[in-house]
Amino acid sequence: MTHFRVQDFGQIQSVDLSFGDLTLLVGPQATGKSVLLQLFKLAQDHQSICHTLKQHGYDWQNELTHLLEVVFGEGMGGLHRATSTVALDGECIDLKARASEAGRRSRKAESVFLVPAQRVLMLENGWPRPFDGFQDGTPYVLRNFSEQLRQLMEKGLGGGDGLLFPKTGRMKKALRDQLDESMFHGAQVQLETINFKRRIVIDADNNRLPFMTWSAGQREFMPLLLGLYWLMPSSGGSKKPDIDWVVIEEPEMGLHPQAILSVMLIALELMQRGYKVVISTHSPMFLEMAWVLRVLKEHNADPESLYALFQLERSPAITEIFRSVLDEKTLTTSYFEPQANGKVVVQDISSLDPFDENDAVADWGGLTSFSTQAADVVAAAIQEATVNEF
Repeated sequence: MTHFRVQDFGQIQSVDLSFGDLTLLVGPQATGKSVLLQLFKLAQDHQSICHTLKQHGYDWQNELTHLLEVVFGEGMGGLHRATSTVALDGECIDLKARASEAGRRSRKAESVFLVPAQRVLMLENGWPRPFDGFQDGTPYVLRNFSEQLRQLMEKGLGGGDGLLFPKTGRMKKALRDQLDESMFHGAQVQLETINFKRRIVIDADNNRLPFMTWSAGQREFMPLLLGLYWLMPSSGGSKKPDIDWVVIEEPEMGLHPQAILSVMLIALELMQRGYKVVISTHSPMFLEMAWVLRVLKEHNADPESLYALFQLERSPAITEIFRSVLDEKTLTTSYFEPQANGKVVVQDISSLDPFDENDAVADWGGLTSFSTQAADVVAAAIQEATVNEF
């Protein structure tokens, strides 16, 4: 299990995070989840990040504050302080030294594939923007993700027929079918060329819909779908050889619960393929899944239970995914808790025990607190009304 320890970095006061095969991060907005995930990527992939930045003409003059401004975005150069510490698996990471040494070593392939929360901004008129197509001050992870998908499209994703979804050989059939039912409703996602320029369109009953006419959920999901295609090669192995980590920020944005269920299934397949998956979320559905998986694992449950949960038809491929998750994989959940001093501490709430004395654990980092409060209010009102009747 990988451990990531951070002290006094940005709004983060203290983090001692244990990553499992599936790691869920929860907490209110602006509590440092994105900052921590970008810092984790920088800790793992600093050589590749610095190499890419230099290729695009960036010069931070060996100063850490300048490098942080380029990597995390405009105004973020002060994240690191004299009292900041960063350690990965017990090894202290000297960010200042890495900023000054950048470019002196040979390039190392990136190991963390990060899908940022702002991914909808990368599709311009239905085509991924190039790295330099964003304004200066845009975080590296968004620019890099968009550039990776642009290169994927340039290399001919979609084949000769231009079909992107549903596409045989990309994802397991049961997952494609569920995505179709929850997201596209029989429509096809295709590549077309208009005035010598390519773009992604949705073909619904022979009506070709450009990007800006799609639903909000479809626009949010399409960059994630393209990234998943890259992570799930149709041949030559179950995963990309250099990528160990898949980080997805807020995959639920714009999605109906049935579509979120499809994304949850895809996360399980990524785990079964050998990736470690990290998801930051504001949706209780992901924690509900983690809670169910934890209970099923504790009781040595059969994969049949997960068929009932996800309402899927049985197939050997899906059984293999479920069995792998129940028998082999570890799950952790961490809560980013705001403090009175404006700082944030992170605590492990992996048990997700609704009867725990710790409110952060029992309320799943606040994601179930409103439903609990609503139930209490309704119960009290009914009780009062009953008493008044007599």
